[in-house]
Amino acid sequence: MGDGTWEQVGERERPSWYLIPEVARQKREVHLRLIRRWINSTPQRILKTDLFEEAFGEDHLLAGLFPSDRCVCGCDTAFSIARAAAHRFPELASGLVVMDVRRPAFRENSFDLIISTSTLDHFATREEFVASLAELARLLRPGGRLILTLDNPWNPLLAPLRWYTRWRRSPYPLGYSPFFATLCKDLRAVGLVVEDHAWLIHNPRGLSTAAFLGLRRLLERRAERPIALLLAVFNLLGHLPTRRFTSCFQAVSATKRSGFSPAG
Repeated sequence: MGDGTWEQVGERERPSWYLIPEVARQKREVHLRLIRRWINSTPQRILKTDLFEEAFGEDHLLAGLFPSDRCVCGCDTAFSIARAAAHRFPELASGLVVMDVRRPAFRENSFDLIISTSTLDHFATREEFVASLAELARLLRPGGRLILTLDNPWNPLLAPLRWYTRWRRSPYPLGYSPFFATLCKDLRAVGLVVEDHAWLIHNPRGLSTAAFLGLRRLLERRAERPIALLLAVFNLLGHLPTRRFTSCFQAVSATKRSGFSPAG
């Protein structure tokens, strides 16, 4: 997807219309619990890739997540999205930059923690994915942590949804995302050691969005209770042995090996 398209998305009044508040809050709570579980101590220098949530959604993560004396940065490829995030959360504005993760503007070893939530899975090719993963690893200091979430290719609804977004030329394309075993190999290749993983959000992709929007349109405010009930039912899928196939996202926590070099 070209940077210009993301710029156009950021100029829209309601670009996150498809993510109703209840689902956005669910997504935020799930990610916050995961991040807090995976960070042992509060890092000093933090980077989050992709500012779409901070700009428009109730699934935002950065605001209030870390103490105010920490260096908290966020990046996005579109100026319009970074600008909207800065307007919404002025306390974050000084740390927000316009940057393509394939060509970072920061020096190597700049961060203790990088949070990348469904950013790299928008690239169309594996080559772009691997290159951007290597750049994120380069930005981490030795011992630093990468928390990465990506579309889950084990989910049988991902392939038709990916086809649909391409057919309709959606401004939110679903790109390449590796299977978990391949992802672990890719992380090892750039000097990162996987310490833990998780399967996140078990709402049926695409189908649940259509159902929630339909309930909103039909019941308006009275839709909150049935939506909450459906979310609770879908959440139960995460406790079953089949959770690998029902989750929307795969997540990993990986740390950077000391003394690693790409040629090593």
